Amino acid sequence: MKVDVLVVGAGPGGSMCALECARAGMKVLLIDTKKNIGEPVQCAEFIPLQLSYSLKGIDYQSAIKQEVKKMVHFTPWGEVGECDSPGYVLDRAAFDKAIASRALEEGAVLSLKTKFLGWEDGLAVLKRLKTGEVLKLKAEFVVGADGPRSVVAKLTGEGNSYFLLSAQRTMRLNKEVKELWVFFRSYIPGGYGWVFPKGELANVGVGIDPKFNFSLDFALQEFLKELRALKVVDEVFGSTGGWLPANGLLRLVRKNVVLVGDAGGFCHPITGAGIANAVLSGALAGKSLAMGKLEQYEEEASEVFAPPLERAKKKRELHMQSWDRLEKIVPLTWIGFDEYWNKI
Repeated sequence: MKVDVLVVGAGPGGSMCALECARAGMKVLLIDTKKNIGEPVQCAEFIPLQLSYSLKGIDYQSAIKQEVKKMVHFTPWGEVGECDSPGYVLDRAAFDKAIASRALEEGAVLSLKTKFLGWEDGLAVLKRLKTGEVLKLKAEFVVGADGPRSVVAKLTGEGNSYFLLSAQRTMRLNKEVKELWVFFRSYIPGGYGWVFPKGELANVGVGIDPKFNFSLDFALQEFLKELRALKVVDEVFGSTGGWLPANGLLRLVRKNVVLVGDAGGFCHPITGAGIANAVLSGALAGKSLAMGKLEQYEEEASEVFAPPLERAKKKRELHMQSWDRLEKIVPLTWIGFDEYWNKI
């Protein structure tokens, strides 16, 4: 077997990269260990409105569950603030499938339940999880789009080393919620709680920094207790969780290997937002591969993404060493406060 591009991971970053490469006439194999693309969902499912300009030609509208215009933050000292945050809360699985389907329409080949094992004698080694069959193929380029704990990244050098942890429930709303809600609490150290509405349901979760040696489950249960006392949510319909890389951009080009999305460290080190950056980095990598200019991908990605990610990383390192002075820490480390945008 021989392909021009092997894309490991069929999330939004990998599928966007596969789409751009296939559109340029390259032979593309897109693989994923999952049985179904996008499942289980492991994020809060919000994308900013601006991302829609990069999704033209992709039929993802049916994946939109609710449009929002504002983000409201609730502080432990009683202040309630808001900022503009136009965008959509998604059915993430449907969103991922829409991008992958468009890549297949352009000629990419998809293989699910297929695991990337590494390289042997210059060939990529894959394993079909259903049958146990091991395959080898020649790939001119390999794209690591296999998430926060990327195998591709680890096998080619540095991978993500600093992670935040998240736990989330899908719950029924008892009242209409029109905005993204973000809560800062002492029992959610190094992170925040969220309520992201999806019509009659909502994604309700917490993200914490494990360096505080605090129980993720305890933080989630305390948050749900608070929301239930406020009669915001009740019945649980599903649960999920995940790892959020928080160390900023990695080295993105490694000979004939490129990294996109969470595998490349594109996740925001404070908010944990990653879908938009995955889509944009995947598209950028795909276009660079199609032109045969890998160095252009790393240069452009560093120019566009490094400044905001580095700012967030430094903010976390400077101000989140403790979690005992929230009235000072939160304004300096949350994008909804003017203080966040002051010089570091």
